[in-house]
Amino acid sequence: MAYYGNYPINPSIIRGHSTLFPNAPYCAPPGKQLIPLDQPLELGYWELVTPALFGATAALFLSLFSNSDHLVECGGGTVFKLAIVSYAIGATVATSFAISGILNNSKVPHDHLLYPIMGALVSVILLFAAEYLLLYRFFPSSFKGDVGDNIWSQLFSFVYLSTTTIATAGLGDIMPNNITSRALIAIEISFNLFTLATSIQLLLAQEH
Repeated sequence: MAYYGNYPINPSIIRGHSTLFPNAPYCAPPGKQLIPLDQPLELGYWELVTPALFGATAALFLSLFSNSDHLVECGGGTVFKLAIVSYAIGATVATSFAISGILNNSKVPHDHLLYPIMGALVSVILLFAAEYLLLYRFFPSSFKGDVGDNIWSQLFSFVYLSTTTIATAGLGDIMPNNITSRALIAIEISFNLFTLATSIQLLLAQEH
């Protein structure tokens, strides 16, 4: 016999049909929970400090190849210098966020903040020391002063320069001599001033 009506959606209306579990509550079929697309990406302390450590290692490694002119042939060294300065800006900004993050999430007392903050500061000191060395190895006229005759004495001199620069206590025995070296010095000092100001504000806000 032909049936011309709509096919019943609910099989329970068919005469003689009975469900296997009549008292069981209706459950929607399981579905895969979607991750919201607007969820912010949160980076931890080490993820934000790693660029400074990686940059210091890479700059020190590249300093060993200062006799290879092909690294700075493009644009007469302009691109090379811009890359050094740009990376320094990015790494210091990331480290600033790392310090701000641990300060913002800290609880009183704040004695546990010593090692994270010192680790971030040491990372920045090593980053700029390696970048000063890298710049000097390829462009010796970038700095004035006695920085040493070999790469290891030069590295020690630039660690000294980076430490005194971040402490804003430069003695003037090693001085920048072009725009790139002056830009790196300014970035390191700005990092210290910004980090110090941010740290004081966050700590004072938590005290109240």
